[in-house]
Amino acid sequence: MAAEEDIDVSGFSRGLDRPGLQRILTRLAELDVIVFFKIDRLARSTVDFAEIMRLAEHQSVALASATEPLDLTSSMGRAMAKVIAVFAELESDTIGMRVSSAHEHLRREGRYTGGRVPYGYMVVPNPNGAGKVLAVNEDEAKTIRAIVERVLTKDSLMQIINDLNKEGVPSPGHTSRQTTGKRSDSKQWYTTTLRSLLGNHQLLGQVIEDGKPILRTDGLPLVNRPPILDTDTWQALQDELERRANPGEKRREGTSLLRGIMPCGVCGERMYTFSGRNGQLRYRCIGPLKYRQRAAKGEEKQGVKCYGPTVAGVTTEEHVTEQFLAKYGHLSVMRMVQEVGEDFRPQIRQAEEALADLQKDRYDRGLFRGDDGAIRYAEQYAKLEERLATLKERQRTAKPGGVKAEPTGETHAEQWKRSDVAGKRDLLLNAGGYVEVAPARRGGKKLDTSRLSVHFGEEGHMRRAAAAKESERETEAADSQG
Repeated sequence: MAAEEDIDVSGFSRGLDRPGLQRILTRLAELDVIVFFKIDRLARSTVDFAEIMRLAEHQSVALASATEPLDLTSSMGRAMAKVIAVFAELESDTIGMRVSSAHEHLRREGRYTGGRVPYGYMVVPNPNGAGKVLAVNEDEAKTIRAIVERVLTKDSLMQIINDLNKEGVPSPGHTSRQTTGKRSDSKQWYTTTLRSLLGNHQLLGQVIEDGKPILRTDGLPLVNRPPILDTDTWQALQDELERRANPGEKRREGTSLLRGIMPCGVCGERMYTFSGRNGQLRYRCIGPLKYRQRAAKGEEKQGVKCYGPTVAGVTTEEHVTEQFLAKYGHLSVMRMVQEVGEDFRPQIRQAEEALADLQKDRYDRGLFRGDDGAIRYAEQYAKLEERLATLKERQRTAKPGGVKAEPTGETHAEQWKRSDVAGKRDLLLNAGGYVEVAPARRGGKKLDTSRLSVHFGEEGHMRRAAAAKESERETEAADSQG
């Protein structure tokens, strides 16, 4: 004899993929009879019950209910069992609807409905009545705001993650498992962890279900807790994360400092890094390699023939760093802040989604039944249509927002000191950093800084844009001949 139970498995879970049930089904050949408390404990739907009966009959295993007078060895008994299973499924669906309705009521009242606690929040007694609510966890909220500040000042995500792990700051997964009483997970932060946290609408106090904000009947997001970020900061954060996710602006963490910033002064091709003698870092023009590749393919040789000048990596980077800090080190790092404009497009999308969900509730899910239901449906639909029309009219006459720069309280020298290589490269790019390398003179062993022409500001931006355009034209010409 063996006993199995499914603990912590929801009563609304359908299918046969439940641990205890699976262990029984894999041992059917060893069993004579399966005893269960009630049919609705064995199977959660008529389809599941019929499949269990089929599997049991195939192995000549009897089914017996401990509380229901059923003879499952006869055709009549099996038919009655299926009828009971139908009513059990209906009861389960009814209970599920009641639970969903109860959760909906709690959410509308701003109360906690159970489950994992979002990072940045904690469960506290409801100060206005029964139950519990979510309040801001100031320690975690402080961590979130510090992360957001660093992202907006162009710190790399990898550098932020490394600092969080070095300081032993618990990750969202770790704190969430602690609050639910389950085994504590690792404290480690990862890129996916950070991106998921920063892109979560719960930071605005919104209620999320299935990864999407729950909307009120007027199409606005349901907010039932204090926000951790204000709307302006949230939007600026999303814009910055979107910029970093743009394939045209991606960068490798741990990249070389001058990658994409320093072209060859002979042919204009980019310089790449390699290890020279004694493992020393050097930059070399990629032009000769491209020249040979095109020649091998029988293509017309494009551009100027280049011998591939090289330059010492460490000393070149030190020279560019000195130039950058001399020009910008004492200046404050500025953060670009999106000034609030009038953009009703997100609200329009939410209202349209609310209309679509309302239609699904009535026609697909069977809600709003009877005369009273039809009246409530018509009222909600009319409200949403009116709101949608109002929003579209406001969007038509909306005033666009602007962008202003404000100091972060940190100098470029201070930010440079604490940044990783990718972060420093971003600082150079934002400052218009552009370095041209001239050919070396014969007999020179040490770096001749006169070979390096370092540009910043508008001139640097213009030179880099012109070089990128020229490289694009050469690539298109080579492709057309290939």
